[in-house]
Amino acid sequence: MHRSLPILGLALLIVLAGCLGGLGFGGSSDAATTTTRIETQTTSLRQPTTANIETPEDSERFQARVTKIIDPTTLKIKHNGKNRTVDLIGVSVPERGPIHKKAVRYTKSQMDHQVVTVVSDPEVGTTDDGHLRAYVYIGNFMVNSDLVRIGYARVPDGQFSKRQEFLQKQQQAKQRGYGRWNTTTNTDS
Repeated sequence: MHRSLPILGLALLIVLAGCLGGLGFGGSSDAATTTTRIETQTTSLRQPTTANIETPEDSERFQARVTKIIDPTTLKIKHNGKNRTVDLIGVSVPERGPIHKKAVRYTKSQMDHQVVTVVSDPEVGTTDDGHLRAYVYIGNFMVNSDLVRIGYARVPDGQFSKRQEFLQKQQQAKQRGYGRWNTTTNTDS
């Protein structure tokens, strides 16, 4: 019995040390990495955010491969062997600052080199540069509205078919304090 007591004590000490390490009392902590990973998972497009692709009447719809992310709301695509530039409809992201950087990382992580569905909106023409303005989907999930939903983008002035849906998502992001609407840590503008 006396021989098993030190072994039992050692086993208990090892278990206790493991528990305390998991609570952040250990030598090193990956708290910043863990926080980033959790944020990425909760804002991922791979989690349902919209139901299906509902296209505006008389819209153009096609699949293309994203070849480059220029900024959070502008991307290059390849469709039928031709390169085109697409601007996301209904989203405005700050041109610099922490929210811009997060939006760039997010957009790249979701769309870079992915096959997407591009849907035009007859209420919205091309840009002055000739870029197609469109809603972009990965599977059934719209990237445009997701940027608004997670607070990385706001809904700009102007008319487009899905404006009311976007304004609802923006209001929810504001109420929840997501992204640019987080008043405790927001420094973008």
